[in-house]
Amino acid sequence: MRSVKGMIHKLPLFPLNTVLFPGAPLPLHIFEERYRLMISRCIEQQAPFGVVLIRERDRADSDPNVSFYDIGTSAQIGEGVRLEDGRYYLVATGQRRFRVQYLTQRVPYVIGSVAYLSEETSPDAVDMADELRALYARYWAAMQASTGYHAGVETPPDDVVDFTYWLAHRFQNDVTQKQRWLEADVATRLREMGAAMRAEIALLPSENGPNEGDWIGPGSWN
Repeated sequence: MRSVKGMIHKLPLFPLNTVLFPGAPLPLHIFEERYRLMISRCIEQQAPFGVVLIRERDRADSDPNVSFYDIGTSAQIGEGVRLEDGRYYLVATGQRRFRVQYLTQRVPYVIGSVAYLSEETSPDAVDMADELRALYARYWAAMQASTGYHAGVETPPDDVVDFTYWLAHRFQNDVTQKQRWLEADVATRLREMGAAMRAEIALLPSENGPNEGDWIGPGSWN
């Protein structure tokens, strides 16, 4: 069982139309003035910021009153460059899930008081993860057989929790489904991703693949 006990932390929040999972990369182009300020402070303090999914699709992340989900993921800035005009190109990496308890600031950017969430695994999680790894291998074997495309397959993480986030990041689901997986317990993620992968495998050609040169891509994968 992996557990991270949460205290209340102040965290600058970046509402986006994407879901960030722990361990996943997040490339960003920072051009709006208030987020330039946020990022510059994070870099100076070597501090993380939080990524939260916007609830209202018709609202821009530049709206200071935009509504967002209260469970998100902290992100640590890694590689990046600051341009002469003040914009940033950077890559951040997801770290830990959190729940927003309340907001302490809306302008110039949102700051929340957050509690980091624990990661609880059930006794049967390892067996469920092993089954899902086998489905993942079946998926790529079927994909390679049907397309003739034989690129190397990434090796999933050994840790069960890391594996669920690694796989959730690679599914091209709607962001609301990704948010559900971010909020869910480990067993629920394993169960629902297993069902999604079985559905993908069922859609693959069982015998004859596509014509030579017709690349159909790996279905619901990034």
